[in-house]
Amino acid sequence: MSPPGGPQVAVRIERVLHAPPDRVFRAFLEPELLRQWIAPDDLDVDRVTVDARIGGLIEVFHSRHGESTGRFEGRFVKIDPPRELVYHWAFVGTEPEKGEYFDTLVQVQLRPSPDGGTHVTVVHERLEELRRGAPQIYPRLVPGWENCLDKLERAARGASGRPR
Repeated sequence: MSPPGGPQVAVRIERVLHAPPDRVFRAFLEPELLRQWIAPDDLDVDRVTVDARIGGLIEVFHSRHGESTGRFEGRFVKIDPPRELVYHWAFVGTEPEKGEYFDTLVQVQLRPSPDGGTHVTVVHERLEELRRGAPQIYPRLVPGWENCLDKLERAARGASGRPR
């Protein structure tokens, strides 16, 4: 929740990816595709689980140089293939019992672009607690999303066949 009268803190990224919307959408929900892009380059993705339904859980466990750095976890609020995904997205540190849990909201819109690609809009909001509680992470959100979207494009371009 933002402070009374305070600005809403959000990150908005828009990009055209050279992959069709159905493949980009799949890359948000299929664990083997998510592993390829869901964390910035300085993190290794160790494990991904996805329950792709409204209320379903997504978990991404990551590490740096073999040492756990925590996980991301979320719950799907809206799944509208291949146009829109909305999910709670929490940054969970290695000690969530000590308050290392920052619940945010991610909205992803996918629209076909004239060249056969996908216009992607990511709005990551409800970042006030994260900004206060993990000031080392907050300034890395935009570069992190940019890096992840680069990798998302590669993962989606490589995706073929029917969803599993």
